[in-house]
Amino acid sequence: MTPAYEHPSLNLLVSDEQRDRAVDWLQRAYADGRLTEVELDQRLDQVFAARTRKDLNLAFYGLVQPTATSQALGTHPAYAPLVSAQARDGAGRGIAAFSYFSALFTWIFGPLIGYLVAPMGSEAKRQAASAFDFTLISTGGIIAGGILSEIWSPLGIIAGISALAWFLLIIVGGAKAAAGEPWENPLMKLVPIRILSKPEPRAIGR
Repeated sequence: MTPAYEHPSLNLLVSDEQRDRAVDWLQRAYADGRLTEVELDQRLDQVFAARTRKDLNLAFYGLVQPTATSQALGTHPAYAPLVSAQARDGAGRGIAAFSYFSALFTWIFGPLIGYLVAPMGSEAKRQAASAFDFTLISTGGIIAGGILSEIWSPLGIIAGISALAWFLLIIVGGAKAAAGEPWENPLMKLVPIRILSKPEPRAIGR
């Protein structure tokens, strides 16, 4: 019986770049809900243990159905050309910075746009969600301060503090995002309310 034909490229050694692409692809599948955490761990183990392209393909078994062309050429989504990491990071920083700075002029709508266009599971999406939630919560504080000031005028300071804190932290968040620096809004750590923000997938360190 003649063995099934295998494209010669399947025996090529996996490069670090291809391995990184495979990890990124699987993490995005996990963020999209296509993999459980256990399945993600199992497939990542296969990725890091893979020596050849054929080995690496096994990490995607049952998850990806390559096209007929891909099968004929021995290629796989993990090998597909991607934008450089520098370009991808630059785009992410731009989206995150836009999400913060646009809130100054568009309220929650700018951050919402940033959230919708940012890749699933990315730092840009997390920052956009944070900008959205912080803006909405700050608006609540401003409104509450205005209402309380009608009851007792000195309480109007709550609205002023909320507005100032929002303005300053939106500026800081935007500057940090533009510089590509990871940043956590200190006030959001004190507020349990979340609308768009949610726990991010577990970081993978190998």
